[in-house]
Amino acid sequence: MLYIISPTAKTKGELSLDELAFDSFNCLGKIDYSLDEATIDNLLGDKAYCGGELPESVFDIIENDQEEKGFGKYFWEDEPSADLFGKELERLGIGFEKLTEKKKDWNDSWRKQFKTINVSSSMRVVPSWEKPMNSDSIDEIYIYPGMGFGTGNHETTFLCLKLYEAARERLSVKTVLDFGCGSGILGIAAIKKDKASVDFVDIDADALDNCLQNLEHNNYESYCTSHSLVLRERFECLKEYDVVFANILENVLEMEKAALTSLTRSGGLLIVSGLLKGQERNIEAIYKGFVVLETLFKGDWVAMLLIKKEDDSSL
Repeated sequence: MLYIISPTAKTKGELSLDELAFDSFNCLGKIDYSLDEATIDNLLGDKAYCGGELPESVFDIIENDQEEKGFGKYFWEDEPSADLFGKELERLGIGFEKLTEKKKDWNDSWRKQFKTINVSSSMRVVPSWEKPMNSDSIDEIYIYPGMGFGTGNHETTFLCLKLYEAARERLSVKTVLDFGCGSGILGIAAIKKDKASVDFVDIDADALDNCLQNLEHNNYESYCTSHSLVLRERFECLKEYDVVFANILENVLEMEKAALTSLTRSGGLLIVSGLLKGQERNIEAIYKGFVVLETLFKGDWVAMLLIKKEDDSSL
C-alpha cells in the first residue's frame, strides 16, 4: 500500500516541501504532474512550437497553471512517516490531502508518452517496443519503463548520460557500478559503449527485475558477460570501479558516502545526481576526497562529475 500526502500550498521561508519530505521524513518519491498533449495545447492556446528547445516562458506557463491546482504528491510505503509529514504540515499551517493507493507501476503513464530521446549524436534512448527486429545499435539504449525509475526523460538521468560521455574522454572504462540502478539505463550505456563489466545495485527487487529485462532488450551478453544484479542489503563493497553512478537523493548520497568513496578507485570517476539546485555545494563539501570536474544543470536538477584524488589520506 502507498500512503500519499498531497499539499495544497508551499512552505513559508527557505525550506522547500521537497527538502522537508525527502530529508526529514524519508519520502520515497514525488509526482509533480503528468500532462498529455491535449492539456498542453489548451494551456498554450494559439501558441505553437515544433521541434527544438521550447522557450522557458512555455514551461513557466505550464508550471504556473499546475501549481495553482496543487503542489505534487509525496508517497511512502509506511504510514507512520506519511502521518508525521502530515503533522508537520499542520504545524506549518499548510493544508493537505491524505490518500492511500495500492502499489502500482508509476511509469505506466510514461510508457504512453515515452519517445526516443537524443542525448547526443552518438547516444539515444529508445523505447524497447521501437527496437528494429533482429537488430541492435551500439548508439541506442533500449528501455522498457517498468518499476525501475530511469528512462532518460527525467533531468537527472539525462544529465548522468551526458556526464558519462565526458567521463569516457578521460579514462578507459572497464568496470562500472550502477548504484541505485533503477531501470539500469546508466549501466547499460557503459556496457554498450565500452563493453564494461557492470554491477547493478538497488534497494528494490522490482527495479532489479526491470533492469534485467532492459539488459535483455540490449543483448548485453553480446557485449560483455561479466555483470551482476544485487540488492543493496546483500551488496558487499569488496572491489573498486573505474566509474561509479549514483543517481540517488542527497540524503542517500550522504548516508552512502563511505561506501561510494571506497568503491571508486584512486583516479576513478564518480557521477552523482538526484540533486536539487544548491545541494551540489553540500556534496562537494562532504566528498572531500574528490575533485569536481564538471557540474551540469537542467531545470531544477543538478549532476556532478567527480574524480577521486590519487592516494588521498583524507578519505
